[in-house]
Amino acid sequence: QNLEVNLLEMVRLECDRTVVFEGENPEVFMLGGPREAYNQLEPYISPIASIGHVGNEAGCAHYAHMIQRVIENGVTQSVAEGSHILSRAAGYEHQDIGRMIHKWNAGGGRLSSYLLRISSKIFYKRDKITNKGFVVEHITDSIDLSAVDTWVTLEATKLGIPAPTVNATLESRFLSVMKDERVEASNVLKAPEGSDTPSVMRDQISDDTGNAIYCACICLIAECFAIFQAASDMESWDVNIAECVRLWNSPGSFLESRLMEKINSSLVDDNTNYEEQHKNGDHEELKDNEVMETKNLMIVPGMAAELQELHMAWRRIVALCFASAIPCPTLSSSLTYHDSYRTRKLPTSLIRAQRDFFDASGYSRYEQEGWFSTCWTNEHTKERKKKEKLAADMAEEEGVEVQPPPKKKRKRKSTAPEKAATQHTFEAFEDDEA
Repeated sequence: QNLEVNLLEMVRLECDRTVVFEGENPEVFMLGGPREAYNQLEPYISPIASIGHVGNEAGCAHYAHMIQRVIENGVTQSVAEGSHILSRAAGYEHQDIGRMIHKWNAGGGRLSSYLLRISSKIFYKRDKITNKGFVVEHITDSIDLSAVDTWVTLEATKLGIPAPTVNATLESRFLSVMKDERVEASNVLKAPEGSDTPSVMRDQISDDTGNAIYCACICLIAECFAIFQAASDMESWDVNIAECVRLWNSPGSFLESRLMEKINSSLVDDNTNYEEQHKNGDHEELKDNEVMETKNLMIVPGMAAELQELHMAWRRIVALCFASAIPCPTLSSSLTYHDSYRTRKLPTSLIRAQRDFFDASGYSRYEQEGWFSTCWTNEHTKERKKKEKLAADMAEEEGVEVQPPPKKKRKRKSTAPEKAATQHTFEAFEDDEA
């Protein structure tokens, strides 16, 4: 009798220390490995813990945990930047910031989350060691890095996935440890002051800042999901991102939030619609635990509608930060990612033309097959003719017959007005297929 052995790995998710101490909620585990093995194990574990199957390879659970850690770092950075904007641009005191964060969190609104709940309390906590000010004022503004914090950036580079918000989060930590250099630079590179900075309305800036944080978090999570999906495609993990989000949103989790709840619902609805559309079609139905390839979170209907509604507030905050010299790396990088992703035509054409001008590396063209290179100047044309002649001479020496290049159609003579209109163009230099 053949004995089949399957490997399952369980990764425990951390949660708030008081939740652990009081034992209010069961432990949460992500499991990676064959679905059949998970189905056999699930009845024995589910009575004592909250578990979920996230992919068909053991290592998938560890990858999901790495993605979770990066999302946590990015969300905390976004909230920190938001509090800095309230302080620097609107003149909020610590208790004012605490009240505003409490307002964002109240009533189950967009930003309602565990992180805002604890952040509000942090800004109210007075320092008992010095009896001066608040605890947060006395905490050093630098944070150490662990190797895990850099892994997702390396993965994004390896997989060719853009992750500007993830990178900005990491680079913010790099900058934070450069405390001495930052202090020295602050004495040399002066920030604008007084009339050089824009005036703001406190109510407007507080609402806009909350919306900017929310949009940045969506983009951050979209980048992380894109990385996760690309790794899953490469390794054939059949990752279930919706299940990961459900587990990350467990009570007491660092990522517990209304946003995670919305994302989970949006992904589940997207998968359900996919199944219904293909149920009676030519495509096979999704198998147990198999999910459709997740499209970018920013264009999932529920998320896209919110970004469309809030993006102007996001833009106002980033513009204000730039004008006031307030650093906002995640808020600005996420906006750049959003705008680049939604842009039909990027200025990359010029970059390719510049490289072709420099070394005739060539380029592809819209709606035309083949590879092209342009003679941008008379010197380029002369150089090409020399190369063609040299190639023909060498071929003749070797006894190889060379076909002459096709003759170009003669251009009709331009009238005087036409010549005047085109005298500053490169019309005379045509594209030649390399």
